[in-house]
Amino acid sequence: MRLPLIACLVLACTGAAAETAPAPPAVVACDNLVTLRRLMVQQPEGDTIPAEFGGCRAIPAEGVGDVEKRAMIGDAPYECRSLKDGPCLWVRP
Repeated sequence: MRLPLIACLVLACTGAAAETAPAPPAVVACDNLVTLRRLMVQQPEGDTIPAEFGGCRAIPAEGVGDVEKRAMIGDAPYECRSLKDGPCLWVRP
């Protein structure tokens, strides 16, 4: 009687441990603010970047550092944030 119960508990515990952690969120960033604004007009959401936006890329959120520059255009704040392995990039607000 106890053996099936123990087997169920073991299977339930191993199934929960086998779940993979979700991928870290990506941040869309561009070399310059003009390119970022053009990308936001064409692709307002998501982290897919069309080929014509060569200066833009999706980077892991943990790779983004402190703010180096700020700009306000209309009511939207934009930030150029330093990367752990490179120069600052303008990130999507």
